Amino acid sequence: MRFKHHLKYFIFTFAFWAGSGFIHAQSIQEPAGSGGPQASSVFNPNISVIGWFQGLAGHTPTALDENPAFKLHEAEIGLQSVVDPYSRADVFISVNDEGKVDLEEGYFTALALPYGFGAKLGKFQPDLGKFNRTHTPETDFADRPLAAQRFFGDEPLKAVGGGISRLIPNPWDLYINADVQVANTPSNADAPVFAQANRGDLLYVARVSGFSDLTESANLTLGISYANGANGFNVNAVDGSSSTRRSQVGALDLTFRWKNPRRSIYRSFFWQTEYYAARRDLSPASNATRSGAFTHARWQFARRWFAGVRADWTQLLAQDDSAETGGLAYLTFYPSEFSLVSIQAKHLRFADGSVEDLGFLKVTFNFGPHGAHPF
Repeated sequence: MRFKHHLKYFIFTFAFWAGSGFIHAQSIQEPAGSGGPQASSVFNPNISVIGWFQGLAGHTPTALDENPAFKLHEAEIGLQSVVDPYSRADVFISVNDEGKVDLEEGYFTALALPYGFGAKLGKFQPDLGKFNRTHTPETDFADRPLAAQRFFGDEPLKAVGGGISRLIPNPWDLYINADVQVANTPSNADAPVFAQANRGDLLYVARVSGFSDLTESANLTLGISYANGANGFNVNAVDGSSSTRRSQVGALDLTFRWKNPRRSIYRSFFWQTEYYAARRDLSPASNATRSGAFTHARWQFARRWFAGVRADWTQLLAQDDSAETGGLAYLTFYPSEFSLVSIQAKHLRFADGSVEDLGFLKVTFNFGPHGAHPF
């Protein structure tokens, strides 16, 4: 009898312990469709910070260069989390060296709509080219490529609105994605190629991109984008009526990556090229077409060392057949995946023939699980 009593006690204790462990495991498992490890942040969003320190030296043709020698260029705070098994939210807030707080992006993403669609609502960086999707501190550069800067401003193009996306089935077994977005037209101060008009004069953006593995070590991404937005008003001097001018922008992007999986931490190569063409209404009877491009190559020659070059060319929106050219070279060291130190040199030739030669020291650091940008 004593043996049976102990056996029943042992079985009861084991069952209780196992059941408790099962309940605990169930309580921490990822919700379906949550997007991986971020499921642990259902009630506590992932919080991250990226700091961007920059030093500046060199020659500029302007009489007074107000840029300081050193500044904490920006600190970007990211708040990211799944909302429920079918959606997530991402918010990025930046604080610059003058203490100005700005909402870089803040959007809600529906992940599981019918027929394979996804949707995005809020403030975001539209899919106009590939480079525009990356936040400035996380690019390889201390500045922005000339064409992107002259067409879209000192920051990436941002807009408030919504969009849908879907993978496109195809017989070639390729990853082909389509995005369509509708948003408020940015102001001319934020994006020189556009200008706000009436409330109903919206910005329309569409992009189709394809990805393919060329070999075990190499892959290629090709994208084509189109945007149509307001560009101010035409006013009829006779009857006082007005009509909205429009700007159309086309973009072509090509990205090639090579990384030998057997020595991936020591050698890699990255090449990206983007081309922009803008057609802007100037009056009911005239328009102007301008274009620009940049190409960027980066070579990893040791475990923590990268070297890169960028070439720039762009026409100016406000001038006829005037162009600027430039280039940038850099050497970057990564103490770890959470920080980098980059020495960069830039040469720029303006349309009037004057030149600018600058040197940069770019240091970034980050902590927290900052979500990756689109591949």
